[in-house]
Amino acid sequence: MHPAVCFVYLLAVIGLTAFAGDPAVVLESLLGAVLLAAVSGMSKGAAAFAGIALAAALANFLFVHNGETALFFVGDTAFTLEALIYGFFVGVMLAAVCVWGACAVRYVTSDKYVWLFGRIVPAAGLTLSCAIRFLPAFVRRTAEFAAVQDNAGLPGSGTVRGYLRAFSASVGYSAEQAMDSALSMKARGYGTARRTSFSLYRITLRTILAMLAVVVTGALCLVLTLTGAGEFYFYPALSEIPAAPEDIALYCGFGALCVIPAAVVVCEKIRFISNTR
Repeated sequence: MHPAVCFVYLLAVIGLTAFAGDPAVVLESLLGAVLLAAVSGMSKGAAAFAGIALAAALANFLFVHNGETALFFVGDTAFTLEALIYGFFVGVMLAAVCVWGACAVRYVTSDKYVWLFGRIVPAAGLTLSCAIRFLPAFVRRTAEFAAVQDNAGLPGSGTVRGYLRAFSASVGYSAEQAMDSALSMKARGYGTARRTSFSLYRITLRTILAMLAVVVTGALCLVLTLTGAGEFYFYPALSEIPAAPEDIALYCGFGALCVIPAAVVVCEKIRFISNTR
């Protein structure tokens, strides 16, 4: 898909998820992200974020004691249902954003960021490209350093101390590599003048239709949210899930927005299978 479509889509779905106040919207976002991860062969990585929801729910339940519905008391401290539900809400929101981010790393690759920002703001394009590549490379390098320690039989290998030592080595190695990359790009004159580039991406009818679908659906959800659709309150007591016509329209529009990339991936796979027969 064209880089502009991917970037606008991820900006819309992650923005609407991060600022949502309705549990139904957040749940739709998580289901859409997990569906995309599943059809893309990333289900194992997405499942790792499930612990985020549980951790956030327990943390909010233990340290926040607002709400009217007390589940039990420890001394004079009330542990409330509202704090538990709000913790789950925040956890599901964080998990959804993380899964969308993992999918973004898969589909909005560094060359797409360079295509988007390289001509306008070359420094930003280079920074985004390096940032997208940094996290998976950093995790892989830390695991390699930990494995080297284990094989060498160093004291503390396989313990927290050993992993912290591998993490520290990986940070130093990554910093040196980042400096080398910056000096290399500076020596090649990156960003000093207008540069030409070759790209396989072209604006076609398919690109226009996809962009229209994303923009119209995202704008509809944004307008409905700003006009008060999907309002839900956790404190002092849980409110009911809103079900007015504008709320139903928000749920349907955002659900369609979340399903778009998974539907595109499935259609591409079906077309590929039919063409190979």
